[in-house]
Order: sequence, then structure tokens, then C-alpha cells
Amino acid sequence: MEFLKTLDDWLAKILFLAIVLITILAVFMRYIINDPLQWIEEVLIALYLWAIMLGAASAMKVRGHVSIDAFVSLLPKRAQRWMQHFDDVVGIVVLLTFGWLGLRLAMAAGDKITPILGFKYTYVDLAVPVGAFWMAFYLLLHLARDIKKSGGE
Repeated sequence: MEFLKTLDDWLAKILFLAIVLITILAVFMRYIINDPLQWIEEVLIALYLWAIMLGAASAMKVRGHVSIDAFVSLLPKRAQRWMQHFDDVVGIVVLLTFGWLGLRLAMAAGDKITPILGFKYTYVDLAVPVGAFWMAFYLLLHLARDIKKSGGE
């Protein structure tokens, strides 16, 4: 079970490591060997998108996204809790909408393939709904935990 709690962390780390290694390979092939690899851009775009979405989910797990609370911090504690609940609900709705639209995009890309490697854009575009739904799940967990902790106030 512990593995599932850190799955998004590990996947994002592996993807970022792959991005770094492939970029080093691309630089080596282009400037040292003088024979650039044509497929690098296609792979890196896919890896970047997946890494960004999984990294965002990983950050959401620990509430690591940037927030501006200059005005909220001036409110009484109870109002701050309500604002956090409200933010979580809005975030869940936005992420579910984003995920649904991303899923539609991925399904609509069924016939599109990358020009060099020939893999379907669906696999690239699926990063959007996977990451969005994963973030919405974490926000839902935060909201439930916060409501339970505050006693339903």
C-alpha cells in the first residue's frame, strides 16, 4: 500500500530522469557525433507533458501548489477553514472539468500519430486527464480530512 502512496512521486522522478538522460544523449549526438537523433523532440514532448501532470499531482498530495493567502490570513480561523473548503471544492470542479475535456481530447486524437516514431497522440494526451483526475482525488482527500478535523464546522 505504501507503494501506491508514492506512485506519482516515483513516476514523476523517473520521467524527469529520462528527460535529463535523453537530453544529454541528444546534445552528445548533435554536437559530439554530429548526427542528431530525429525522434528526440517527439519523445521529450510526451515525457514533459506526463512529468508535468504527474509532478502536479505529487505536489497536490502535500498541498505544494502556490497559493496567495494575503487576504484570507486576515480572516478569523473559522472563516479561513471555510475558505479552504471552498477553494478545495472549486479546485475539484475545475480539475474534473479539465480532466473530462482532456479525456475527450485524448479520445479524439485516436487517428493522429507522431510523424517520426508513429505512436498515437492519445498516449501523449492521456497525461492531461490522468494528472487532473489524480489531483482532484488528492483535493477530495484533503477536503474530507479537513472537514473531519474541523468537526464539520
